[in-house]
Amino acid sequence: MTLAARDIEKRFDHRVVLRKASLELYPGEILLLRGPNGSGKTTLARILATTLAADAGSLTLDGRPVRQILGDSRRAIGFSGHRPLLYLGLTPIENLEFFGRLAGISDARARAARLLARFGLEEFLGHPMEHFSRGMLQRVALSRALLPEPRVLILDEPYAGLDDQGSETLNALLLEARGRGATALIVSHDREHMVPGLTRTCALRDGAVEVSA
Repeated sequence: MTLAARDIEKRFDHRVVLRKASLELYPGEILLLRGPNGSGKTTLARILATTLAADAGSLTLDGRPVRQILGDSRRAIGFSGHRPLLYLGLTPIENLEFFGRLAGISDARARAARLLARFGLEEFLGHPMEHFSRGMLQRVALSRALLPEPRVLILDEPYAGLDDQGSETLNALLLEARGRGATALIVSHDREHMVPGLTRTCALRDGAVEVSA
């Protein structure tokens, strides 16, 4: 499943954030998108994940305009951003079961329990998340993105707040997703963090995507 953005433009008020940005995500690859703070990485990630509309340009999934198949596109794309997009008054298992059922996953609770266990949250499955640490919330948010086994993963700063164990778990899950033929876009400004199985590295400069490796 190929997700392709071509000539994407986005401005906020009078500030141009993206200028003719183009990027294609192919099956079975892990792509790293870098750039300094304020370069537009999060904006591009949200457009790719269909949570933000571009001002100009096209976004297609397997050659079909995403706006024409928005429901199918959102079911095919797993997204984790800066905000956890979780109900903090609910428990981790309740959150994931709720979102899983919305996505039509029949075994959402069992699948959620397995993912949360991979991230070391077995003891907290029944705890409301309002007092969770940043790292714990990040683990739940990543579990939500991975829950439907999406064909495209878009993860914005996924290592933020994770300790070594959480990072290792995420790396293993990324490689497993790649083994299923999924593609993953990792958005990060951290040059020190090693993402496993990288096939390409790109950078956002002056609102456009440049291939750097």
